[in-house]
Amino acid sequence: MDCSKVLLPCVALLAIGGFLTSQQKIREAAATDIEYVRHEIREEVHGLESWLRHPHSKHHPAAVDDAGPAAWRDLGRDVDLFLKRVERLEASNLETLKTQIKQDEKKLRVAEHRDQTTHKTHTRHNAKPGKLICDGKSIQHEIIYWKDVPGDMTYESPITPHHANHDQKYLTFEYDAGGWNNVRMGVECVVVFAHATGRTLVAPPAQNLYLLGAPNPHSQKRKLGFNDFFVTDRLEAQEGMHMISMEEFLKRQQSEVEIWRRPNATDFWGQKLWRYLKKSADVKPEYSGQVVAMGRLNPTAETKAKDAEALKKQAAGRKVAAYDSKAQNARHVHFPAGGKHRLLNHFYAFGFFGDPQQRSFYRRLIRDSMRYRDEIQCAGARVVDAVRAHSRRLGNDGTFYALHIRRGDFQFKAVKISAGEIVENLRGNSIIPRGALVYLATDDPDGVCKGCWANKKPCKDQLGVEGCPKDASWDAFVRNGWHVTVLRNYTEATHGTNPNYFGMVDSIVCARAAVFAGTWFSTFTGYIHRLRGYHGLGEETYYHSTGKVDLARSPKSIGSGYSREWRIGWTDDGGANI
Repeated sequence: MDCSKVLLPCVALLAIGGFLTSQQKIREAAATDIEYVRHEIREEVHGLESWLRHPHSKHHPAAVDDAGPAAWRDLGRDVDLFLKRVERLEASNLETLKTQIKQDEKKLRVAEHRDQTTHKTHTRHNAKPGKLICDGKSIQHEIIYWKDVPGDMTYESPITPHHANHDQKYLTFEYDAGGWNNVRMGVECVVVFAHATGRTLVAPPAQNLYLLGAPNPHSQKRKLGFNDFFVTDRLEAQEGMHMISMEEFLKRQQSEVEIWRRPNATDFWGQKLWRYLKKSADVKPEYSGQVVAMGRLNPTAETKAKDAEALKKQAAGRKVAAYDSKAQNARHVHFPAGGKHRLLNHFYAFGFFGDPQQRSFYRRLIRDSMRYRDEIQCAGARVVDAVRAHSRRLGNDGTFYALHIRRGDFQFKAVKISAGEIVENLRGNSIIPRGALVYLATDDPDGVCKGCWANKKPCKDQLGVEGCPKDASWDAFVRNGWHVTVLRNYTEATHGTNPNYFGMVDSIVCARAAVFAGTWFSTFTGYIHRLRGYHGLGEETYYHSTGKVDLARSPKSIGSGYSREWRIGWTDDGGANI
């Protein structure tokens, strides 16, 4: 007979069975004396187990077949002493235990109430690296920051219970009229808004987007839309997310709304489409510059107080708007792209959710399901490999650094400065060392400021004024001991890539640099900062703009406005990476 298989469970059961349930409930909040009781019990159980299993123990003979009477007698005596000790410990701490249990049962009820409507399955440590398919094969690469998190694909908004009539309430939106990263920011906001409110998101058709009009080398098309940039198949597969095309929406409009609101075609695009949507929508929210607050479904007095404090912090002085009953009951909500309707903000600053688990989920949703499509990521991976190979040829072990330098028609003149000023702002070689390979993501790869404007005039006619540096070259970087390179030096890696994706490829490369310094007030720089945050490189991010160098590394974790990104975009409320 193997007594250890029977005796050990029995001893443990007798020792802790009387308060096992309570132990589970007070695991996180037990008082010091309760923790001491547990410690003593664990030590005693561990001691008995060791005596039974260790070959030199006096009790070892009792743990094998054919044990003699003496061995069993010794074991029985020590077990009896052990149980009496447990009884004394329990008795001396019983009142404290009862009080603690009452307190923690109250906390437990609150937690259980919260768990009924929040995401319970996510644990950061169970997340797996996301997938990337290049040339038909799944690859592992350093550029992969997105993850597969258990439970995230089935998560539904706890403030809008899942129902069958998602298809009866729609959310349409217009692309921002600014550059690509302004467009991306607005799209991220509406994706979160649609999921949170349970509305079906209508994806606009391809449009002519500002600064993105090069012909696709494969199809020659110039218009670009939602599906050309993002992995929409993953977004559509998310159980709480509902999406349809604009063509499908317009077909439904032809039969589901009043005659005067019915479209006479289903292939609208551009201004004709925007005009129709503005006219036919039930509600056009004016959320520009505001934070839209969405509380918990069943708040308690305690959570209301916490949420109010968190909302105050996130609002940062902005007006708080509500998703009111008029908007909730509307069949069709539309976000125009201008004026009071414009969503020029980061998704995590635009929408406030009382439940911290919900806040964290939306940060992961954007990270994992609103990433650039594989075609773009694979081109970025090839360029990163090529840049690292270049670095190794220079004797730098594959390490490289990166700068984003925005010139052209950028409206913020003060940040359009010369290479010499950038070197001075970055303190010579204290941030980027001499001999480093420095990758420039720039709209001026030749260093001539072609197309640069300031004060509504071309810079060639006003060199030396703010926004028009006298020396537009990158020579100062070379004099500072840097090896300068740009995307066009890696044509083999970008062969066949849609040139409209080159800016996105630049951002992927910059996200993997050992240190990155960008242009203040640029949303392109801001997005690189967030990507670096996803990679765990957020703290190695700077600005090269005068007086702004260390702002990306400031202690403040959340703010409003579009001029920069904040840590809260890639961390949870406690500061850990999502």
